[in-house]
Amino acid sequence: MKIVLALSVIILLGSCGKYERPFITFKSPEERLTGTTWRCVEAVSESGESTEIFDHIKFDIDNGDSTFYRISNHSAWTYESSSENDTIVGSWSWGYSLEGNFNKQMIKYNPQNFGWGLRHFRITVLSKNELVLQDLSLDNTTYHYAPL
Repeated sequence: MKIVLALSVIILLGSCGKYERPFITFKSPEERLTGTTWRCVEAVSESGESTEIFDHIKFDIDNGDSTFYRISNHSAWTYESSSENDTIVGSWSWGYSLEGNFNKQMIKYNPQNFGWGLRHFRITVLSKNELVLQDLSLDNTTYHYAPL
């Protein structure tokens, strides 16, 4: 009986290591990502330079449609390079992996009517208190978010 219990615990803990944090959770990635407005608390460039930016993003899933709403003045997200806040709306989906499955560590992000088009992000942390995205399409900047 002890062997069965030990094997069950090892399998459970081994299956929960998709993201750096949380180590274990019973909520799906969709439940952790949606339902919260995330505010950027820090943007770290590939060279390690840290900056503070204004960026709020919310991910939703409505009747099978995955949408996002972003308010930002960060030049990587705005329509024009200005200090004004822009509201960007678009669709998002999980990345694809082998055999038609989804890779829930990758987000494909497609803003509507926006010049830079489809972007790809890698999720390194996804918990109820923290979201960390790395922009793989533009400059490898890592964005750290907390709930608003």
